[in-house]
Amino acid sequence: MTVIFGVISAIAGLFAFIVGAILGIITIILGLKLRGAKKYADQIITSGGDSTQLNMLFMNLNTYFKIQGVLIIINLIMIALAIFFGIFAGVASMNMMSPNSF
Repeated sequence: MTVIFGVISAIAGLFAFIVGAILGIITIILGLKLRGAKKYADQIITSGGDSTQLNMLFMNLNTYFKIQGVLIIINLIMIALAIFFGIFAGVASMNMMSPNSF
């Protein structure tokens, strides 16, 4: 499902703005990493647990969670910047509305 939404986001983002396509590609990569982890988890269940497959499972999950962590950090920074600029714009507009500014 993640891969499908990534493809839709990449196609829509390509026409709207390049950033949307980049986010769509990241979503596709995340979906592929989860599918790879599921494949190795299924192999571990059916074969009884090979250490190579377990390492590949954890490697796929490690990559997935690292990318998700970076995206969360970027989102938190963007939210903090939006709050900062919102407060700044509010203070600036209050100064312009004061009766002494005329």
